[in-house]
Amino acid sequence: MSTPPSVPPAIPPASERDLASGPEAVSLAQKAVTHTSWFALFKMISQVLSWGVTVVVARLLSPVDYALSAMATLITGYAELLSEMGIGASIIQKKEPTESELSSIFWFSLGVGVLFALACIPIAFITAEIFDEPDVIPLILSISVLFVFTGLQVVPLSLLKRDLNYKAVGLIEMQTTIISCLGMLVIAYFGGGVWTLIGGRLIRGVVRLVLVYRTTTWRPKLNLNFAETKGYLSFGIMVAASSSAYYMFEVADRFFAGRAWTAEALGFYLFALQLAQVPTEKLTSSINQVTYSLFSRYQDDLRTFSDYYLKTIKLTAALVFPIFVSGFLLGDQLIPILLGDKWVPMSTLFKFLCLAQILVTLNAVVGFLHMALGKPIKGLYFNVACAVLMSVSYFFAVDYEKEAILIPWFTTYLLITLVWLGTTNATLGISTSRYLGALRMPVLGVAVIVAIDYGLGRLEQNSGLGVSIMLPVKILCSALGYGLFFWLFDRTFLTSIRSLKKQPATAPR
Repeated sequence: MSTPPSVPPAIPPASERDLASGPEAVSLAQKAVTHTSWFALFKMISQVLSWGVTVVVARLLSPVDYALSAMATLITGYAELLSEMGIGASIIQKKEPTESELSSIFWFSLGVGVLFALACIPIAFITAEIFDEPDVIPLILSISVLFVFTGLQVVPLSLLKRDLNYKAVGLIEMQTTIISCLGMLVIAYFGGGVWTLIGGRLIRGVVRLVLVYRTTTWRPKLNLNFAETKGYLSFGIMVAASSSAYYMFEVADRFFAGRAWTAEALGFYLFALQLAQVPTEKLTSSINQVTYSLFSRYQDDLRTFSDYYLKTIKLTAALVFPIFVSGFLLGDQLIPILLGDKWVPMSTLFKFLCLAQILVTLNAVVGFLHMALGKPIKGLYFNVACAVLMSVSYFFAVDYEKEAILIPWFTTYLLITLVWLGTTNATLGISTSRYLGALRMPVLGVAVIVAIDYGLGRLEQNSGLGVSIMLPVKILCSALGYGLFFWLFDRTFLTSIRSLKKQPATAPR
């Protein structure tokens, strides 16, 4: 494909288009806040539906099905991440991408997607050899089409995000979730087994692709000039490197466990981890999206920056700590009631992984902080440390009972976290006592939950009331007790949440 003789004018940034439309136009800040609110609403609806279906599907599938799905997506998951090459982040960051550049990126991304899809053929047989599971071969071959879908939608989806049109992005996510969940229920009902999980991914990919192109007006031109993609690739490589290190850390446990354990044992661990990660992936990520713009605004004012950081830590802890601690306290009762007796062997894993997610949550906030300071390479250092040290820890842990895989979380990962938080606080001039002070009220509130659980546990033993009655009572009383604690001793907490919401948002740079 040849380069056209004339280069179209640059697509102006969202801020310029908004300001150019006159005094009555919605400002960039107002647009960002409005679309973020819609995005949060659509995401919440998607997650409620998604996790409701997850519980139903888990009752129909076996731990082996989850293990096979994890094996099939171990290498292909990384390839899917790498195939995007960080180009999406480059498009969002670029000030003035031209139509010519975007078209070149589109065809380049599609070509990369096709190459990765073809690479799935040898990957399928390599994965089957690694885990001694020939059943993963057709699963991986079917997943290969997702790479092509990724290549087709990198540019249009990134343009939606670059234009701060998160309302449309959230609506696409919600519709995609609804249709894929319905498809999974149908497949599971008819005994699809592991194909329920793989089919859900395929349906999600097809639906998202269709909705993205239905939502956007951008279409590629017949133009491919590799020179125009170089600038985008150079930025994307750093993003891809950091994501690669994080992915290695994320899959190291399933890689070593998959080679040492039975498929059933692996399935118990992976599903326990999946459930424990829900608050981190949903609540924490939503908070970070809102506060990232605040961090970026005050990167040159270290004192104000530090204040917002501590407020974010307190807000995050106040929202997720009670969920994680309740998961630890009630896991033995929640698992059989929600998922059925066949999942009871994962109760201990689930309970302690909930506690481990407290560390993951605190680290996630710090990662966004360094990005706002313009130092994403520090996040790369942290991810590399996790990938290397946790992999070594998992290597030794998997030779013992499956619960031994918890040890790296409370030894190696805890040590990495202490160093990571310590160096970050030192950079910001935050003392240890000041940092712990930000966590004081959430920790005391959690202590109230522990006391309520202990008291109701004694009542349960003495009264003979069944778990089906006492479990909802414990959840309700814990929520009321936690809320009452903050109302009595820290009423300014809700005020701080409102103040964060009212801050003007800016586009991250």
